[in-house]
Amino acid sequence: MDNSVEKMSPPRAARTPSVAKVPKPYLITVTIVCLAGLAFGSVYAATQHIPAGVAVALGAAGLLQLCAYASLAFPALLRLWTPARLLLFAPWPWLIYSIPCGVFRPHALVALLALAAVAAFWFHFLPRGRLTDLGFVALMAAPVLLNWFAAIYPPPEPKLPAALLGHLFWIQTGLATMLNVRGVDPDFGFWPAKRHWRTGFLWYLAALPPLGLAVAWTGFAHFVWPATWLQNAAASATFFGILWVVALSEEFFFRGLLQQWFEDWSGSAALALACASLLFGAAHLGYRHFPNWRFAIVAAVAGAAYGMAYRKGGGVRAAMVAHALLVTTWRTFLR
Repeated sequence: MDNSVEKMSPPRAARTPSVAKVPKPYLITVTIVCLAGLAFGSVYAATQHIPAGVAVALGAAGLLQLCAYASLAFPALLRLWTPARLLLFAPWPWLIYSIPCGVFRPHALVALLALAAVAAFWFHFLPRGRLTDLGFVALMAAPVLLNWFAAIYPPPEPKLPAALLGHLFWIQTGLATMLNVRGVDPDFGFWPAKRHWRTGFLWYLAALPPLGLAVAWTGFAHFVWPATWLQNAAASATFFGILWVVALSEEFFFRGLLQQWFEDWSGSAALALACASLLFGAAHLGYRHFPNWRFAIVAAVAGAAYGMAYRKGGGVRAAMVAHALLVTTWRTFLR
C-alpha cells in the first residue's frame, strides 16, 4: 500500500461517468436511514419539546445530508462527487434548515461556500507535493478543531446540534476529494470485512490494559455501570454511529493518510505510528476545555492501538473497528 505523492494514481474525477445507475443497496440503505431518522427525530422532538416547524426543517436537512453521506459507501455513487458537484450540493441542507428555522445569515452561507470551494478544488490549483497533501489535512482539521461549524450552523433550539450537518458535509467533502481527485486508496469502505473485524477486535482487547492505566493515571474518567436497559441498547446504536462517522473519518485521515505518508517518507513504521498517534492525541486537546492534557494522553494511547490495527489489518477498516469499540466502551462505562 503506497499513497506517496510520487505514485499518485490518475484522478478518478477524470473518469467520472456522466450517468450512473442508482444501486439497489443504496436505495435500501437510504430507506432504512430515513425511517430510522424519522422515528428517532419524532421521539426526540416530542421528549425535548422542539417546535414542529423546527423539527421538520432540521429533520429534512439532516436526512438529505445523511443520504448524500451514505452515497460514499457505493463506488459508483462516490465517483459522481466531483469538486463542482460537492460545491453545488453544499448550501442545500443548510438552506433547508436555516430559512424555516429563522437562522439564515448571508455571511454564514458565504463562509460555507468558501470552505467547500477551497476543499473541493484544493488539488486542482495547488502543485502536487507533500506540503499540498499536509495542507489539505490541516484544512480538514481547522474548522472542526476551531468549532467553525457551530457558527455557520447555529442551533435554532438549545438542544439541537445543527452543527452536525456541517461536520457530515465536511467529512463527505474531504473523503470524496481525497479518493476521487487525489487518488488515494487506504482500503476505504463503510463495512469491515471479516479480517477487519477480527484484527480490530484483537487490538481493542490489547488496548484495554494500557488505556485503563492511562485513564487511572490521568484521572480522565471513572467507571460506572449502565443503569438501565435503554443505556445498554443505546450502546449498539452508539457503536455504528461512531463506526460510520467518527471512526471512519478520523482513521481515514490519521491512519490512512498521515501514518501511511509518514512511513513512506521516513521509511520507519515505528516512527510513523508514533507521529500519527501523537498528532491524534494533540487533536483532542480541545475536548470540553483547552488544553485537556488528560484526554490528549488517553487519545494518544488509543491512537497507537488504532495504528497497529491499521497496519495488521491492512487498512482503515480494521482501525475503525478498534476505534468504534473503544469509544463505545468509554461512553457506556466511563463518566
